[in-house]
Amino acid sequence: MHVYIYDTFVSDKKHMNKVSRVETRITDLGLNGKIVRLGLISSVSDAIENEIKKGAKTIIAVGDKQILNQAVNAMAQLLAHETIGESVPLGFIPVGKKDLLTADFLGVGSAELACDILSQRRIETLDLGQANNNYFLFSAVVPTEYTTIEIDENYTIEIKEPGEIGVVNLPLGFTLPQTDGADGSLELVIKTAQGKKYLPGKRGSSNQGIFAFNKLRVINKKHPVLLDGAKKLTAPVDIQVAPMKISLIVGKDRKF
Repeated sequence: MHVYIYDTFVSDKKHMNKVSRVETRITDLGLNGKIVRLGLISSVSDAIENEIKKGAKTIIAVGDKQILNQAVNAMAQLLAHETIGESVPLGFIPVGKKDLLTADFLGVGSAELACDILSQRRIETLDLGQANNNYFLFSAVVPTEYTTIEIDENYTIEIKEPGEIGVVNLPLGFTLPQTDGADGSLELVIKTAQGKKYLPGKRGSSNQGIFAFNKLRVINKKHPVLLDGAKKLTAPVDIQVAPMKISLIVGKDRKF
């Protein structure tokens, strides 16, 4: 059974036509299932856990990167407690123009096209990043300002130039070589404002470097760490590859 988790804003009047087209397409494709409309105090985690206990075989997050991040975290928590297995995949139907980049990266495209992607059921089993007790699919990002990175408890990095630090699982918004999200590793990338170049690391081209690590700690007293552009965590934040993987429905034109 398919279960569609609608974010709260999806019921807004301005989205009615798009949602109506999505529901019509879902019916045409024979992908009918249960629709769960979140309220202001509803928990994505509780909703997903309850529906999986009732026999849901596929969970689809309908909305923007916020609901996608919440669904990823809910699924990861259930996997961590062995409540579900990797055989329960997560799909995504984007609603809202600001998340077209996320949808395009996953090969999902528009809301209507995302329905066809669900029907094709192309599933990738992917790593997740773990930041304290939270999870991310794409990246964890923090400004270089006031940031100290402790890597494997062996050495420390501090960047004086203004810029951005990213811990990357899937390179949405980053250009990295040989990153497929299923290699059991994360990449640390440091980008400074001067010249818009990446600092040289242990491998990579002259304007792009990658730092290898098993676990790192981000320390910053002024800026939070942003997970998947959706959730802010107050530092210090310990980051590593999560012990579980997630099954994600993607399109053939995905960017990884």
